[in-house]
Amino acid sequence: MPTPDAAETTEQTPADPTTTGQTTADQTPADQTPADQTTTGQRPCALVTNDDGVEGRGLALLAVAALEADFDVVVAAPSRDRSGASAAVDAELDDDRLPVVEVALPWPDLAGPGHEDPQAWCADARAVEGTDRLRVLAVSASPAFCTRVGLRGVFGRVPDVVLSGVNHGMNTGEAVLHSGTVGAALTATVFGVRALAVSAGVASTSTLEVAPTTWAGVLDAVRPSLRWVLDHEATGTLNVNVPHLEAGERLQGLRPASLAAVGVAQGSAFEAGEGYVRLTASTPPDDDRPEDPGSDTVLLAQGWATATLLGSVEQRTGVALDDLGDLAEG
Repeated sequence: MPTPDAAETTEQTPADPTTTGQTTADQTPADQTPADQTTTGQRPCALVTNDDGVEGRGLALLAVAALEADFDVVVAAPSRDRSGASAAVDAELDDDRLPVVEVALPWPDLAGPGHEDPQAWCADARAVEGTDRLRVLAVSASPAFCTRVGLRGVFGRVPDVVLSGVNHGMNTGEAVLHSGTVGAALTATVFGVRALAVSAGVASTSTLEVAPTTWAGVLDAVRPSLRWVLDHEATGTLNVNVPHLEAGERLQGLRPASLAAVGVAQGSAFEAGEGYVRLTASTPPDDDRPEDPGSDTVLLAQGWATATLLGSVEQRTGVALDDLGDLAEG
């Protein structure tokens, strides 16, 4: 798969699945026909989702970038936090209906070098919110479910690109497997649709707040990343991470990166009691393994934004399974 070149910083009608309780995307009713996208002069459509929920402030940055690229935008994000959902496709149904409610988009303050006016960056987008150019939906489902049904036209248009994030906290290393942000984007890749997943560093892992200067850096990294995605075939999900930036700091730039062997944090049990185990997230301890200077975690620590192209689900070949044998008869 290609790798991205280094870039300079520069109450809606609900979907109606046919089962109760937990459901899957393939249970979307057949009579929900995707909108016709062949209308002359119609803009392409971007679906924006995340795993932090529809109140996540990073959604706005992806919506702005897509509008700047002349896309119509549908934000369809979980109605509550679904962090760590990976590519799970589940929903919280009301009887046999999936709640989908139109809401307002939260807009973060964005300040930093080149962004002295915190509101100027989003003025054009805010002017079209609530129109056909920018709709915002709270969906009682996981992020990958939002993507899956979105690709069937449930939210009005079949998207040409899926943008996931911006996640509050970075998604790096092999731990991206567990990320709902990445899982939503990889779901699009499975179905041959271009996808971008974006995550941002936080000032504190206890609050998961993204600093205004970091938001500014995210927007600087998202714009060239989206251009790269649109210029290439849908051979994978471009996973972009932006480090936490203190006031006055700016990105070193945007660089391709390999996945580190471990992500920036991992869970560990520190207390076990009767009927429970209490968990905490911790930074992996140092060990004797040499750090890959081109890995995402190393480059992020140096102040670079990173981009890694992630592959879709695929069958492994070259390993014979003939020795599995027949199932034993009961």
